[in-house]
Amino acid sequence: MLTLEDHLRKPADYTVFHHYRVDVFCKVLDWQFQGINDRFDEVTTDLLHGVGCLNPIDSFSSFDIKKIMKMVELYPDDFDEFQMSAFENPLASYIINVCDFDERFSNLNGLSDLSKRLVKTKKHSVYPLVFLLVKLALLLPVATATVERAFLSNEVYQE
Repeated sequence: MLTLEDHLRKPADYTVFHHYRVDVFCKVLDWQFQGINDRFDEVTTDLLHGVGCLNPIDSFSSFDIKKIMKMVELYPDDFDEFQMSAFENPLASYIINVCDFDERFSNLNGLSDLSKRLVKTKKHSVYPLVFLLVKLALLLPVATATVERAFLSNEVYQE
């Protein structure tokens, strides 16, 4: 049986709960995100956003043409000016094709699955620039680790 005292205590409990679970938690998250943002420069952030937008999880729900186009601009050796200027339309066509019309691209679990499916369905030849972007996104962690190892071994050698 609820008493008036129990009923009056609930709003205070909710306020304390709300304070620690929501207010403090959100402040800690903001602090963590600020630390992460301070760690990466604008180019790295654009690159990470672009790679994230290529992710096929949830039927390409994170797809964003503008962020992918920023990523393309970071690869001037791989995409010439003509390709960069003409890339937006094929990119939009690609996402419509694989999301709305081709069931074989549903339930993919990452960029490696996307790359395999593009080759298996021969869409890598239909959308060669998209396939190039996916390959670059897949190579990025390997290339970064290789460069970091080279610098580390150089530092160890110099000591």
